[in-house]
Amino acid sequence: MTADNPKKSWHQRLFTILWLWISFRTLLPWLVFFRLTFEGDSYSWGSRYFGHMFHSSGLARLDFLVVYALLAMGVFLLYHLWRSNFRVAIPAVLAYLGLFAANALYDLFLGEPIIFQGDTLGVTLNVTVVFFVLQLGMLLVGIAWWYGTRGVKPASPKPMAKYKKTIVKACIAYLPVQLILLIFGEPHELTDEIGVITTLLQGALLAFAFYPGSGYRQA
Repeated sequence: MTADNPKKSWHQRLFTILWLWISFRTLLPWLVFFRLTFEGDSYSWGSRYFGHMFHSSGLARLDFLVVYALLAMGVFLLYHLWRSNFRVAIPAVLAYLGLFAANALYDLFLGEPIIFQGDTLGVTLNVTVVFFVLQLGMLLVGIAWWYGTRGVKPASPKPMAKYKKTIVKACIAYLPVQLILLIFGEPHELTDEIGVITTLLQGALLAFAFYPGSGYRQA
């Protein structure tokens, strides 16, 4: 398939799935990074990995570095996928997906169950198996994508479209407003809620703007 052919191959479609999944997984660290860094002790975060509970209120504990590392990993992967730098992206993506699959496997057999609780409807569900199947499924998607790209020489990405450049500039220009909302907004009040929603939207828009529209081009 040439670069002029708009039809995607199956491994290019898997690329799109991986881009969406990694973008989705990076959104939470993106949000938590801004909240921990700029809201201070008024915001608390916690997450369990391999049986250990990492948590922090603001930057009070070094556990906040876990959030920074998760965000850095996500941005690193998306950058190299965007640049079609498969020599770096493929092993990094497989390691990233493998890490989360291993964590889900640990939770399945050794860790505490992952419980979804809906107080309004009175629903309590153990989603540990579902979570493991999802993480394992994404690892298999990554492996299939690696298999499909063997021998493929990707071309440099197309220049970013003008409207996508506008999106990136708008996201950057919004930063001062975003920081004001997060730093001075009252916890759980309207200003705080606007800051959270717009920060998530900002991350999603940046992922969209940098997504190579053709999946990636083959040389």
